[in-house]
Amino acid sequence: MRATARVRAPGFRGRRWLNTGGREIGPEELRGRIVLLDFWSAGCVNCLRVLDELRALEERHGDVLTVLG
Repeated sequence: MRATARVRAPGFRGRRWLNTGGREIGPEELRGRIVLLDFWSAGCVNCLRVLDELRALEERHGDVLTVLG
């Protein structure tokens, strides 16, 4: 018998998260998915360069991966 771990994650506050369509998103919508949080700044060249790589990851693994920025 395999035990399942319970993860208690807080919801994301505010509507400024990118890739959410402007809506608030909570743990119940993300349950069973891999969530990649990308903290970036528009003034950081390296932060902007990684966006293309994240887009490719999401296109390739979109069935299990959610990228939020």
